Amino acid sequence: MDLAPSWGAIQVPLRRARKMVKVLVLRHNKGKLPPSALTDEFKQQVGGAMEKYFKENPEVKFNGLWVNEEGVGICDWDAPDTGSVKRFIDGVGGSYDEIIAVEKVL
Repeated sequence: MDLAPSWGAIQVPLRRARKMVKVLVLRHNKGKLPPSALTDEFKQQVGGAMEKYFKENPEVKFNGLWVNEEGVGICDWDAPDTGSVKRFIDGVGGSYDEIIAVEKVL
């Protein structure tokens, strides 16, 4: 454990910022979410669950959902790991095909 410089006899552990990753939720088969499924009721239900989850997990950020007419698309997240996103989606009964962490290369 790294410690901050000591002032007298007190040493305080340094907090390291958690490294964030870009997490993509891929929706191409069972995870399809057509625009017609995004009703006001659905948005309200998921929005309420997100608000609660983000209060408990402030390091997680949802950047948006992109889909085509057939419901094929992605959800874009910034999170400490894929498990953080998976826990939220599974917790609200959501579906997806894959959840992956990616790195910007270009």
